[in-house]
Amino acid sequence: MAIAMSTHMMALDVVPKVKIHLRNGQVIEGIITSRNEQQVEVETLNGMNYTFAMSDIDHISHETRKKNYDTAKFRGFIDLGYSMGMGQPRNNFWLIETSFGYAITPRAYLGAGIGIHNFNPVLKSYPQRTDKAQPEENDPNWRYPFIPIYAEGRYSFKNESSNTPFVSLKVGATFINHKGFYTSPTIGYHFKSNQFFSFNVGVGYALHTAHYKLWCTGDTPGAIPDKSGSSYLDKNAIFHNLLLKAGVEF
Repeated sequence: MAIAMSTHMMALDVVPKVKIHLRNGQVIEGIITSRNEQQVEVETLNGMNYTFAMSDIDHISHETRKKNYDTAKFRGFIDLGYSMGMGQPRNNFWLIETSFGYAITPRAYLGAGIGIHNFNPVLKSYPQRTDKAQPEENDPNWRYPFIPIYAEGRYSFKNESSNTPFVSLKVGATFINHKGFYTSPTIGYHFKSNQFFSFNVGVGYALHTAHYKLWCTGDTPGAIPDKSGSSYLDKNAIFHNLLLKAGVEF
């Protein structure tokens, strides 16, 4: 009997609940098991069944099953986006970014994540290589994507159970494939959805530091011999990008 009652309560918990507001002032809470133009049958949380005539009902209010952002602690974010380079030299890239952590308050979040930034150099923005008879743009040849690992702080201007603007800041570094500092502030908007996930859109700025090879003649001061037989200068650069992104929160 106890197992049956527990199973019954679990089943009720996942069914949308209603409140029947009667004209005499009573309020009955439960789930609707049958309904037509003349009457409504309701099963309460303790298993009692009632039938009410429509003429005796003032109104019926339905429980909303939105995600309870005011009490839920865990947060997860997955964003997709595109970034446009600025300055000299520059790169454009597609991005995938994740973040997982906890809501310290209903508005403040702190977590960590990892991203994939698939760099595509804008060749005309790079200095020309000097080891060719004819001038030619230097290709940094980003064979592998940048993979930043970062901490993220986020603040929403309202509780996330509502539509709300937000700001976020990622700070970290790239350790895989390329090495360098990474940071990215974002401003955006959170759209509430259902109890499983919500949508976010944002615009932001990204900064990467990294180095690339500028190919040059072997007698150039500071030139480093390469195993291919050519020489290069190890150039350090700061890459600035504007980005647009959209994603889901769960």
